[in-house]
Amino acid sequence: MNLVTERLIIRELKMSDLDRFDPLANSDFVLKYLCMYKMDREGSRQYLQQMIEKQKDFAVALKDTDELIGKIHIDEDHLRYDVNSVDLAYWLGEEYTRKGYMTEALSAFIDYLFEERKYDAITAQALAPNTASRALLSKLGFVQEGYLRRAIKDNGVIYDNVLFSLLKEDKSKQS
Repeated sequence: MNLVTERLIIRELKMSDLDRFDPLANSDFVLKYLCMYKMDREGSRQYLQQMIEKQKDFAVALKDTDELIGKIHIDEDHLRYDVNSVDLAYWLGEEYTRKGYMTEALSAFIDYLFEERKYDAITAQALAPNTASRALLSKLGFVQEGYLRRAIKDNGVIYDNVLFSLLKEDKSKQS
């Protein structure tokens, strides 16, 4: 899979991404709402290798340099039963935020999920204090379906979780 947008490439991860992946994925900014822990370089290498093998994670890279700036993850949608749906997650390095990169990447990736992978629904979640992610999902046409109070405990802090979905027919109406 290799999606090309105006400024980005959305592609499979590769081991050569490690030099960029390690500092980005371990930054306080990315980890703030990700509910993951910091890894040393070897942990990052092993984690990246696992992601490559599972083929559920995709690099968001700058088109001109192929430099990794973020990641998109898809997984089984545990909120729906026997529906052709997928769960979407993502992060972007802090220096690349507020420049429209993730809007651009997810717009293309969502089209890919509906048109190429033939999903009927996409689910996404954002911790309640992550207002930027919640606004991004709304901008992309996702509908807030639920608000799960006291849903996730991370580093001693308990967060509410906001649930979103985008249906294929909703996306068709936007076009």
